[in-house]
Amino acid sequence: MFTTIDGIRLRIPTEEPVAPESSDCCGSGSCCPCVWDYYRAEQKAWLAQKEQKQEQESN
Repeated sequence: MFTTIDGIRLRIPTEEPVAPESSDCCGSGSCCPCVWDYYRAEQKAWLAQKEQKQEQESN
């Protein structure tokens, strides 16, 4: 399943995303999206899915 978060289209992760290594970012600020932007979008998608599953299980 795919979603778009903060303008980044991504597959919703099934496991908690792992933060990129500091060496994965070039630090120039010119990458769009940056590996950190992508990571934050993955985190949001993963957390939203996790919350949705927990809500469904509690009902």
